[in-house]
Amino acid sequence: VAAGGGRLGESAGGEVGSEGRWELQLKGAGPTPFSRAADGRKVLRSSIRELLASEAMHALRLPTTRAAALVSSDARVSRDAGNNGQLREERCAVLARVARSFLRFGSFELCLNETDGREGPSAGMTEEGLAP
Repeated sequence: VAAGGGRLGESAGGEVGSEGRWELQLKGAGPTPFSRAADGRKVLRSSIRELLASEAMHALRLPTTRAAALVSSDARVSRDAGNNGQLREERCAVLARVARSFLRFGSFELCLNETDGREGPSAGMTEEGLAP
């Protein structure tokens, strides 16, 4: 999401590595090849919401990512928190999360192309822009 925050396909995360059967991902650490011109930063408000939602899902025994750490910084970015066109400055945060896999439904949208008559969130990007 280009400076929008909280919308599908934000891609503010990047995989750091894996250990055994677990993968580690940092969300909000900066741009990734899939950021589509967004700044790759997450704000504290949405990071806390993601942490609480993932822990609630875990408590319900639903497979989900788990937050390993949440770190806030003094850096600030402008976001439209109310989706009403009003930008406000918000504190940035980085969420480290772990999961067995970060394969998600949105990953398959990369396979869509114009010949299908459908476009995924990365439509229009060159292959160089999609390469890690």
